[in-house]
Amino acid sequence: MSLRILHVTPYFQEAWAYGGIPRLATTLTTALARRGHRVTVCTTDVCDRHRRLPTQAKPDGAVDVRVFPNRSNRLAYELQFFTPRGLGRFLDEQTSRFDIAHIHGHRHLLEVTGARWCRRSGVPYVSAPNGTAARIERRVGLKRVWDRVWGKADLDGAAAVMAVTEAERRQLQALGVAAERIRVVPNALDLDEYDPPPSRGAWRARLGHGGPLVVYLGRLSARKRIDVVIAAMASGEMAHGHLVIAGNDMGAGNAARSQVAELGLQGRVTFPGLVTGRSRLELLADADVVVYPSADEVFGLVPLEALLCGTPVVVADDSGCGEIVDGLAGGQLVPLGDAGALGEALARVCRAPEAWRERAGDGGRQVRARFGAPVVAERIDALYREVLAR
Repeated sequence: MSLRILHVTPYFQEAWAYGGIPRLATTLTTALARRGHRVTVCTTDVCDRHRRLPTQAKPDGAVDVRVFPNRSNRLAYELQFFTPRGLGRFLDEQTSRFDIAHIHGHRHLLEVTGARWCRRSGVPYVSAPNGTAARIERRVGLKRVWDRVWGKADLDGAAAVMAVTEAERRQLQALGVAAERIRVVPNALDLDEYDPPPSRGAWRARLGHGGPLVVYLGRLSARKRIDVVIAAMASGEMAHGHLVIAGNDMGAGNAARSQVAELGLQGRVTFPGLVTGRSRLELLADADVVVYPSADEVFGLVPLEALLCGTPVVVADDSGCGEIVDGLAGGQLVPLGDAGALGEALARVCRAPEAWRERAGDGGRQVRARFGAPVVAERIDALYREVLAR
């Protein structure tokens, strides 16, 4: 039976600067539409620090995307304070259009508006915080206030709360979400992006470097622990390698550049900024090893994307990202914040690059089987039907 599904997310599709949730929401809604469901997405016009997306509706026959303009793009980017004009009115006009709703992220006004409308209209909704529920990183005090005013009601009102790993399940339980209301379903990856496989060589030619190439790809924020990667490149066997730190600067870029200068690594570290689309996959494919040393990372798309490109990965062992990579070929775990252990793991790959690429190929096949969009969409479909059956 086809379902009428509403997805609510503050960012979508082209909003690369906002991390993984925009891509995850795009991948999942497309996969659900391919299963025959009627999917509507309500989102905002955020793109990056300076640009907005067009706001006209985009019904393309698969997913009906409704884009609502923010009152302030600056507030959206710098404070994650989204103010979508017209969302409430649009929802109020939907009388019996949706069977179920799916809300991405936590502590934003789209969640408040969407969850209230669902409760008032009798539409059950699934909440998917995707790592945003824990009170960590920035503005912890403000998050506590938000939870007292809005956030707890929005989680409590959900028919089910999704965790992407066991690590996130523990986070949610620590926040008071009952264990029987949590369902663990991983994030979905768009396998179409890898057909054909990304070509290799373009980034190495651009960098002019023939030695070991280490890549970090992700947002530049304190929680991502880029400082540990830079320290790992400063000595030992990695002293002849080149490091690319690619991603949108969310406050840690200046500190990273200063650390590079202090360690005398200016000629061995490149900051290309935000890398998107096919170029992102070509960067991952060109790397000898991709590193993702983040703290409190409940999932981590980049390591899985690297394995799909045939590139081995090294990640920190403290949370969900380590939980996933620990079971995949081509991956290594190191203690969070341990630059020495990270340097040794990187050198281990660079001493035997072809053997590690072979392992990463096996890991990529595991990723396809476990996290491909069709597989995950089937599990989400089953979750929706479980909710509706109640």
